[in-house]
Amino acid sequence: MASWLQHPKYVPVREWLIEHLRVPRYRFRILQPVVFLCGGKNSVSRNNVRDYFRKHRPNLGVFYAERVWENIILHGPRDALQMEEELALLADLILIIVDSPGAFAELGAFSLSRPLRKKLLPIIDQQFVAEQSFIATGPIRWIDRESDFKPTIYAPLLRILEAIDQIEDRLDSIKKSEIIKISDLATSPKHLLFFLCDLIAVIHPASVEDIEYYLGRIAPSILSSSINIPTLIGLATAMNLLRKRTIDIAGHQLEFLSPASVTAVEHPFHHSRFLDLQRQRATHMSVLLAIPDAKVVLDALKEAS
Repeated sequence: MASWLQHPKYVPVREWLIEHLRVPRYRFRILQPVVFLCGGKNSVSRNNVRDYFRKHRPNLGVFYAERVWENIILHGPRDALQMEEELALLADLILIIVDSPGAFAELGAFSLSRPLRKKLLPIIDQQFVAEQSFIATGPIRWIDRESDFKPTIYAPLLRILEAIDQIEDRLDSIKKSEIIKISDLATSPKHLLFFLCDLIAVIHPASVEDIEYYLGRIAPSILSSSINIPTLIGLATAMNLLRKRTIDIAGHQLEFLSPASVTAVEHPFHHSRFLDLQRQRATHMSVLLAIPDAKVVLDALKEAS
């Protein structure tokens, strides 16, 4: 596998970047709200809501669990419910369109966790508004008592955009982000995700192993936490913050990550007053071009683009 982490020319710039990013407190800009959009796979209702958000809420970070599965690089055994709970902890709002057995199962599972209950907003077909089912008298009643986005929305799921005013009202109630200072990235997975995107904007093309090495050196507390770096990478890719490309090098299929936006390093999530990532990227790139293995990867990625 192509790796230049230990190359003599790379080590000084690697160490300089690590020291530059290892600070007592990280100051982040105002971040976009993140919405976890749940529902049946290939759900028309869910797709309609997603398309509405893309058109009318372009600054909203919206992701599907299965998009993360498609982009994630799994390390060790991991099940869907475990992953979805981790992703939900990163979201500001968990919008569940209850239109399939799987969505009912998600609703029940998420309702068992108090931190997740506070973020839940179920949308249920209006034909069930008066039904006294186990779901209605159990999870829904629980959510309607504790969620920050209560009450549950009942709407005709095949015409779900008829309820868009209600959905918009709940989006408006998401607590507004502020410029924030974080001393330990392991305590805030959401800010760690955006930190990771800034890191990749400097070091790309980057493998998962490269990213894990840097994060382990910059913020060692991440390694002893429950945070799964490949999950964060999959989420950032699903949110179109990162892109993953596979290239063939000497018969080996290698995957590398880079920012989805060519201006990512110019518009970091960090407060740019404190971290000059553009200068870091320029230095980094000049060294990569001088390392044969890195130059081969850069050329292959350029040819594949």
